[in-house]
Amino acid sequence: MSDAEKCGDYEIYLENDWWVVKNAKENKIIGKFISRDAALDKVAVFLQDEEGRMETESVC
Repeated sequence: MSDAEKCGDYEIYLENDWWVVKNAKENKIIGKFISRDAALDKVAVFLQDEEGRMETESVC
C-alpha cells in the first residue's frame, strides 16, 4: 500500500490493479475503481456531501 493516499476519513490505495476507496474511520471498503482519478472523484462526492464543500475546492 505504498501508493496510499488519505483524504479526510477516506483512504485510496492500489490493490491487485484496482484503486480501492476505504472509509478508514469505519474500516469499510466503499468501492473499487479502474483508475485513480475515478477513485478520487468518488471521494470528492463523499466529502462534498458530508462537509458541504464547494465543487471547486481541493479534495485532498
